[in-house]
Amino acid sequence: MAGNGHVPFDIGKEGGAKLRALRNACGLTQLMVELEASLGTGYLQRVESGRVQQPERETLERILDALAATFAQRRDALETFGYTVTITPPLDQDIAWAIQQTDPMLHKVSFPAYLLTCTHHLLAWNAAAEQLFRQIGVQNLADFQSAPIFHLFFDGILPAIANATEFLPAVVQALQHEISKFQHEAWCISLIEGLLQDLPLFKTHWELTASNPPSVVAARPLVPLEIAPIIGGKLKFRITAEPLTSDPRFRVVYYLPADVATLQLYTHEGSMCSP
Repeated sequence: MAGNGHVPFDIGKEGGAKLRALRNACGLTQLMVELEASLGTGYLQRVESGRVQQPERETLERILDALAATFAQRRDALETFGYTVTITPPLDQDIAWAIQQTDPMLHKVSFPAYLLTCTHHLLAWNAAAEQLFRQIGVQNLADFQSAPIFHLFFDGILPAIANATEFLPAVVQALQHEISKFQHEAWCISLIEGLLQDLPLFKTHWELTASNPPSVVAARPLVPLEIAPIIGGKLKFRITAEPLTSDPRFRVVYYLPADVATLQLYTHEGSMCSP
């Protein structure tokens, strides 16, 4: 049941309407869903009409499975019926879906961009990202797929970060803000414990930030990333992230040029992502 045990009077109608909309979008009849979800004949009709105020969570899960609901649709339906939904790491099929969905988006932009999971693992990237990191010593971004992306910043490209003193604390602060809603989940605890154990510099900034939290934080670094490529010059980016609407456990991270020189590099014929 819901956390406080109180079910608003109209919760059944609102939740039922959402299930009916999902079913219609799938082109399934009520009987088809009832058979797939092992429900009694006529039960789904009562749920969709609002006569069942709050079905058991396990029953709702079976209905949503039968409807092949996305994570976002599942969360929306369950929360409408009064259930709390936690963030869980995506499964392999979810990851494959996210990569397929974002591939055109990644390769459409001329500046660096990549796809991350809620566990901060790197899934996919575009040519501009690959070329940028190659210029600062990372010959193969795939080498950083097995560990959270923070290994890239706090180890892989650390010597090339011109403003590491300002940027790295901002990265840690953004992470602490981001995980605040699910920091007690086992997978999140494991993520942070691993970073603290594997990355001494991350641990230093984590402990400093925890003991003296800033008054204002955001879910992305507010400090631009300044990097010095192996071959001359300095590049400046403002990092922003856009969660996928259909599944916010994934997000596309963009490196937006933050000064004229960097912008010109990615808009003119001499772009770093050119062959």
